Amino acid sequence: MQADVRFFAALQEKGGETSQTEALPETPCEQAVSGAESSVKQPAHSDSALDATIQDLTEGYPLSAMAPAIAAYDRGVAGLLVGIAKKESNWGKRVPTDASGADCFNYWGYKGAGSRGVAMGHGCFGSKEEAVTVVGDRLQQLVVLRQTSEPENMIIWKCGSSCKGHSDASVKKWIADVSVYYHRIAVTQ
Repeated sequence: MQADVRFFAALQEKGGETSQTEALPETPCEQAVSGAESSVKQPAHSDSALDATIQDLTEGYPLSAMAPAIAAYDRGVAGLLVGIAKKESNWGKRVPTDASGADCFNYWGYKGAGSRGVAMGHGCFGSKEEAVTVVGDRLQQLVVLRQTSEPENMIIWKCGSSCKGHSDASVKKWIADVSVYYHRIAVTQ
């Protein structure tokens, strides 16, 4: 289990509070990836039931148009794409825009550059498909590195290399909020 996850699991057992002297663990944002792990391929399948579930959940939101591209990923990554997009942008209702005011299609708070560069501190993508592919592939790499897609193991998405700059409550809230939609997608009944 990674150090930041152990820290927050222990935190929950203690009732959720830490002392000011108790330090959050350092977690490297980028880890060296072996050759097999670094060659993550774009998914070649599409799950029509998953597509329908995502469309039903996100109806009326900009993310709904991305459902077919999201459904091309396995349910774990798709669950993260939907859950993180809800938390970070309300499924596309709060987004970075470029200088002309055009949507950057970055519904996940992704900081890396897109084909249209960076706008408002976040990647600006040229299309919805590019956005899903770039973010989905990055999440897929993190799933391989972490050996799980559970949101509590993906707080690196919120915190970056360390959660020191974030309150315990905000980290727990991020995990809880992402988990709501992650579990609706990733866990099949």
